[in-house]
Amino acid sequence: MATEYGYWEVSIEKSGRLKLPTALLRSLPEDGRRTFYATHGFGEHIMLWSEKAYREQMDYLNSLDRNITLVKKYRNAFLRNTAVLECDSQQRIVIPKPLMEIYSIDKEVVVLLDNGRIEIWNCSKYHEKFDMSPDDLEKLNEAIHLGDYKTGKEGVDGLS
Repeated sequence: MATEYGYWEVSIEKSGRLKLPTALLRSLPEDGRRTFYATHGFGEHIMLWSEKAYREQMDYLNSLDRNITLVKKYRNAFLRNTAVLECDSQQRIVIPKPLMEIYSIDKEVVVLLDNGRIEIWNCSKYHEKFDMSPDDLEKLNEAIHLGDYKTGKEGVDGLS
């Protein structure tokens, strides 16, 4: 694997066709570059899983007791609108329309690779949520390293 992290701003066609960045694909194992699973993300984004990562997630879900109401609710919410996506010969996938509508995906998206997991964000929502000044980043870094993010000492976003 070349890298496990990356950030790209890319255009997406109205039909939902997205060309995956070449650097992102190169960072995945060769046998993990063609098939992906699109699901609801854990936040305001679409989660794109490699087949291996999706199987790991499903192994975890399958280990939970489906007779527990919260587990059933979580499974159903997670699996709703899940789609298997195959890259075409030009390294493009088509994001399902229901997911595009739910997460307000339009012309510009942020594709974020985080340790093998791929997030697809509406570009403006991503920047609205994560852009911060150098001072705010410094405060957040300190809070994380001091463990203050666990106690909420610094407020909702870990900042004073």
